[in-house]
Amino acid sequence: MSTYLLPDQNDCHHGASINAQNDIQSDEQHMINNLLATLPKAKAWRSEHIFLYKGFWLSSEVIKGLLLIHKHFTPQPTDIFLAAFMKCGTTWLKALMFAIANRHRYKLSDHPLLRTGPQSAFPFIDTHIFLDYPATNFDNLPVPRLFATHFAHGLLPTSITSTCKFVYVCRDPKDALVSKWHFLSKLRSKELPPLPFDEAYELFCNGVSEYGPFWDHVLGYWKPSQVHYVKN
Repeated sequence: MSTYLLPDQNDCHHGASINAQNDIQSDEQHMINNLLATLPKAKAWRSEHIFLYKGFWLSSEVIKGLLLIHKHFTPQPTDIFLAAFMKCGTTWLKALMFAIANRHRYKLSDHPLLRTGPQSAFPFIDTHIFLDYPATNFDNLPVPRLFATHFAHGLLPTSITSTCKFVYVCRDPKDALVSKWHFLSKLRSKELPPLPFDEAYELFCNGVSEYGPFWDHVLGYWKPSQVHYVKN
């Protein structure tokens, strides 16, 4: 997978090393599975379970992404992160931030946002990090590099939170709940029964939803000095 800014790095892999790569990836997945077996789990909104990791409820997929970020991602002091709880308005802000940061780089008649959506122009690091082996290389992105994340501030490496700038967008929790329920209901496994809204409401209020608890997430970004706070 690639974006217009981030070419597919799989083209650079040499066939002779594929088996070695697969072995390492298998070992990493085994390590992640062992970790998941030790974590508290609860009912998830789109899959069967989510896991409590360092105070926040995460899917197995994004736990993998978080571990790879800690292991492989090298931040630059000019990096800018757009952070938010799920379904709080990151898509429209991605487009605005990308347009502002790159206002002198592209002609309006041939602007990347005319060819692709903001999701492609603005990597979602939580899962984009593991699209290539051993982790996605973001060095080809123009400066300032722009990233989006749903991870809580306290989950990210201090190398990121102490050097990079953040824009955090917050939304009324009632609106976030309804939007998140509709969104994840569409993605929920067909092998599982639908999640009723009243049950989703109880889970949300108890903090049990992907990237939750909601208020812990919001307050984690309220305190740091390098965060620009936006209310949607």
